Amino acid sequence: MMSILFETAFCYSPSHVHKYSKQNPSNCAVQRASSQRVFAKMTLSQIEIATRPPNGRARRVLVIGGGVVGITSAIGLREAGFDVTVVAEHYENITSNVAGALWEWPPAVCGQHGDPRSLSSSKHWCMVSYDKFKELHSTYGEGECGVYLQDVFFYFRFSVDKCCFNLKKMNELKDKVDGFARGMHIVPEGVDPQFVENNIKDCYKHMAPMVDTDKYMPWLQQQARDKGCILLQERIDSHVLLEEDTLRKRYKADAIVVSPGLGAIDIVGDTHMYPLRGALVRVKQPNGAIRAAHCISHEEGSSSEQDIVFIVPRGKDHVVLGGLAQPNQWDKDLSLDDPIIDQMYKGCLDLLPALRPLELDPKEHVRTGLRPFTDKNVLLDRIPGTNVVLNYGHGGAGVTLSWGCAEKVVSLVQEMFHDTPHIDNISQKLDASRPTTFLLHDMLPFRAQIEKIRFMKHNLVLISSRRGVAKVPAHEFIHFDLIRVVDLYALKPLVATVSEILSSCALRPDKCRIATNDEYSILLSGQVRDALGIPGASSHSMLPFFDKNATKKAIGQNGPVRIPNYVVFSPEKFRSDPDGYVREVMDTVGHKLFIKPVVGAGSEKTWRLDGSVQLLQWCEANVCSDSIFEIDERIAGELFNTSVVRVDGRSSLFFAMRHNRPNDEYLQGHQLGNIIVPPTDALYAKLEEFSEAVLYQLRDYCEDYGVFNIDFFLESGTAQPVLMEVAARAAGGAVGKVIEECSGVALEETSLLMQMGHKTPLHKFKSTEMRRYAAYSIHPPKAGVVKRMQIPKLDSTISSVSWRAVPGKRLSTPTSMRDIALVLVISNTDMKSLARDFERINSEEYMIVE
Repeated sequence: MMSILFETAFCYSPSHVHKYSKQNPSNCAVQRASSQRVFAKMTLSQIEIATRPPNGRARRVLVIGGGVVGITSAIGLREAGFDVTVVAEHYENITSNVAGALWEWPPAVCGQHGDPRSLSSSKHWCMVSYDKFKELHSTYGEGECGVYLQDVFFYFRFSVDKCCFNLKKMNELKDKVDGFARGMHIVPEGVDPQFVENNIKDCYKHMAPMVDTDKYMPWLQQQARDKGCILLQERIDSHVLLEEDTLRKRYKADAIVVSPGLGAIDIVGDTHMYPLRGALVRVKQPNGAIRAAHCISHEEGSSSEQDIVFIVPRGKDHVVLGGLAQPNQWDKDLSLDDPIIDQMYKGCLDLLPALRPLELDPKEHVRTGLRPFTDKNVLLDRIPGTNVVLNYGHGGAGVTLSWGCAEKVVSLVQEMFHDTPHIDNISQKLDASRPTTFLLHDMLPFRAQIEKIRFMKHNLVLISSRRGVAKVPAHEFIHFDLIRVVDLYALKPLVATVSEILSSCALRPDKCRIATNDEYSILLSGQVRDALGIPGASSHSMLPFFDKNATKKAIGQNGPVRIPNYVVFSPEKFRSDPDGYVREVMDTVGHKLFIKPVVGAGSEKTWRLDGSVQLLQWCEANVCSDSIFEIDERIAGELFNTSVVRVDGRSSLFFAMRHNRPNDEYLQGHQLGNIIVPPTDALYAKLEEFSEAVLYQLRDYCEDYGVFNIDFFLESGTAQPVLMEVAARAAGGAVGKVIEECSGVALEETSLLMQMGHKTPLHKFKSTEMRRYAAYSIHPPKAGVVKRMQIPKLDSTISSVSWRAVPGKRLSTPTSMRDIALVLVISNTDMKSLARDFERINSEEYMIVE
């Protein structure tokens, strides 16, 4: 009965009566075996639900991305019975065409990833692909599909036994691949003996699929068309989560699979994505003299930027020579005249002298591409609360993992359509014997690494708006026990959602916590605690950290902490007497004004005004606004931000940052940056003293522990501190990354931990000799289409790069500090060198638009 079930599930699609089956009838058995992995745990009714909704038509899946990962996923979905539409901006001259396309056991030679979960799955996915490539080679022959089965030799500068990483990799793969052998005796005769004597101490080989992408990609695309997939050439650059309903309506799709490579920066908002530039020198070979591949990995600790050797025959006509793996380089205009390419080319010739007489491909000497990398690679999961499946971040292993990932995509889409309602399975996901933390998120970028706080042994529940989910990095989803997306992110729906979970799982409110680092959720978190009797800061104590007017009232205008002169804008007074109201405001505040919303972050809706005429015009334009505004005395001076960690009512940790300019200038197109103020700086003690005074004034609102950040000016002329804002959360921007780079303290995670009831800051303090000074720079988008992107050469180390756009993307000027094009974090052991580089990264453009 089971075999009939699998066959029925597989043969459902009429697309199986095509030349693929006709050419090789036995192939149906292979395809059924593949289908068994997908349908093994599904009943016949579940399969019918998954592929065919009640209206009788087959469910349609939209696949975004026309590379090897996207097209292979489309074929897998089509073979499982779904209608499939593929949308891509390009189907030619894409990253997949540049790939070295040598099957490798992960992690690959040219660009490694090390996320344990991804790596474990990748080892299964690569073997699915290994078997599939053998099958394709047997069915079609290398001449038609471009899949070759040949030996690959891996050489090592030290004995494999002396490196745990290489030894583990070899032991994992040796029994899974064909033709494995190890030892210096297997080194082929064509390899230069002197090079081997001076550089090589160990070697192993095995049979590996090698793909000629110039043949394989057109063949794969045609396979998709023959099976009934629709391939459309269009650009999608809207955020897929925020525009899911629109995209599904436009393409009549029930689900969306996202496989856009580096396009994930744009359409998923994945700021952890970056390009790993690779290049291949192409040489012609007569009669296929070179049949085996040869590889040498990057030597850990090597000072050479390019020491990888990568030689792969492309059938009988070409050999590709490579090894380049340069992070965060977008420029694809490379040639043999570039020193790094010349070094790469000569390294291959040194290993295999038979390459020297071979002619360069006259049509294309060098082919350059950008591997889609992410630190948490590979991202293959369904986004909770949506009909969206992510399948990207394959780095240099897209071909190697393609068929295995396609199998997983089919499984996820199948599960999507026979899931039981969430109310029925909440109790299965949460352990009622454990404390539970509900993490609220809505507006601001999500910066915490949830994996760091899992030691608390709490159930972790993310409750978010769809907008908030779009700001959570996809690799964080796996660390939550439950994720709930609320359609209306407001007090009543949040209370109802938390209450439902409490009831369904028999959770005690006194064993629960509410936590957030989203400034827009600070007051809501207190209100939810109040409504449900959950311990933690009340809405009353959170109000001064949410409402700027409440902050100023709590501080008081006559106390030791100076605040600007201010008034809250009164539309009623302005309507009754416009001229009189303007005079009254200016008598209180002065002629130089700064206006901002009482509630909000990111410098949205802020204005600098001079004199009564501008104030009158502003009042007329905003008299009907839904926002409540504060009109402040405009302070001239140097802006600082401080972060304070309090334990038992006393400051435990203190960090200070110096701004290069006021935040609102970012909206005028200027880079915004912060640089650490070290304890040796003459201002450090003054900044700490003022911060302590601010928190003392707010002592009736501060809990006895937590993370607070404070913005204030040192006024020009007097150098006296003037308070701007106080927040009960970790600071925004890249402040957390800078502080962790300098000290080892994880501020974002510490803030959440303390809201969870943990009173010890999360840190692994760096030793004095390991500590560094750090700074960051945020670059606003410029109006126009992105033509060129690059990062600078600096004396300082570039610790982190976060791209928020891709070439070809049309940008507009920022309306908020959340509108970002690029974030750079740099560090240095020398403060003066860091300061010079800080000034440079805040004055140069690294994203060119036209």
